[in-house]
Amino acid sequence: MSFDVARVRGLYPTLGSGIVHLEGTYSALQPESVVRAIVSTLRWAPAQPGSRSERSRRAAVSVDEARRAIGDLVGAPAQSVVIGGSVSALLTWFAAAVSRTWQLGDEVVLNRLDSDETARVWSSAARAVGATVHFAEADVETGELPDWQYESLVGRHTRLVTVPLANPVTGAVPDVKRITEIAHGVGALVAVDAGAAATSLPLDLDASGADLLTVQTQSFGGPTMAALSMAVGVRHEIERLPASVRRTLPLIGPLPVELLDGVTAAVDHLAALDEAATGSRRERLLTSVTSARGYQDRLFERLDTMLRRIPGVTLIGAPVPRVPVFAFTIAGTLPNRVADFLYSRGLSVWTGPHGMSELMTALGVDELGGAVHVGLMPYTTHVEVDQLAIALDDLLGSRQSRVPA
Repeated sequence: MSFDVARVRGLYPTLGSGIVHLEGTYSALQPESVVRAIVSTLRWAPAQPGSRSERSRRAAVSVDEARRAIGDLVGAPAQSVVIGGSVSALLTWFAAAVSRTWQLGDEVVLNRLDSDETARVWSSAARAVGATVHFAEADVETGELPDWQYESLVGRHTRLVTVPLANPVTGAVPDVKRITEIAHGVGALVAVDAGAAATSLPLDLDASGADLLTVQTQSFGGPTMAALSMAVGVRHEIERLPASVRRTLPLIGPLPVELLDGVTAAVDHLAALDEAATGSRRERLLTSVTSARGYQDRLFERLDTMLRRIPGVTLIGAPVPRVPVFAFTIAGTLPNRVADFLYSRGLSVWTGPHGMSELMTALGVDELGGAVHVGLMPYTTHVEVDQLAIALDDLLGSRQSRVPA
């Protein structure tokens, strides 16, 4: 396998601005192919699918192509893919469908690595029927989600278990396969969120054992309007849902159809990250993402080593395995101040909403005023990670130089 980062960078028009983009999956850059796909769709003024009108028919084709693309991304048939307006809308739809059989005394097992949206939707579904919600805890030192605790958390009354493939704060990659085995052992469903995994881990619905897998397209360069573009891959168990529910598929609510071609283009872009990749789109995805992962791992090891040598920088967690994203704090300096300093040095990081309140509270990061989030992507270079380490070293050095002796 080969990975030519210079060629990959040439596919992103934003990189020509001169700013180093280290926002990771919180705000992944869009490649030129995605931008062109969206603009091209807008030129023919798309309409919602479902009508026999010409523009509606074209939108229906875009829906089908997006479903096939997401299916290839997660290793599922296109018929198992549902497209919705948001993560909340999709999860709310699925929760309403599967919770029909829940009753008082049933249990749902969430975890501290879940996104706020995931926790909110499933907690609401559980409360509506009187089911009890339990949480699997994250290890406060490593940021990992130990799978051994599920042996006691999951029991004969458990109806659903949630788990992320990769957490966008600590980069933790839970043992999803083991957790799903425990859950399926008592007949519980498993809802998995791809999180920060798409650009670093080949997604495989069957290998994970998940019954539901949510994918946020903006995390890998798809349309960035997360409130308007989401896709879900569901296993064949979807056919067991009530007929009245299945009739609403494959779309949940009115869609921003002008963005759907951008979803397909983003998946095609992922499949082409490694120019040596051949075969079907699914095969090229597996090759390209694996190749990109190897490249990003080398960059992350380099950056992790440098940052841990800088006094005053505290990295949050040290999970193994992990994807190349992380968060850090600097004692006595609020995240926005750190971000402003880094931006003055030409580096852009993420300090905005992270959607991980449960985790940040559990790790005690909220007491420190929050954290700075950094993510390495297939377009990141070793020069850029060096720039980050040097800038943080300079920030701490200049701050310490102002402290009276």
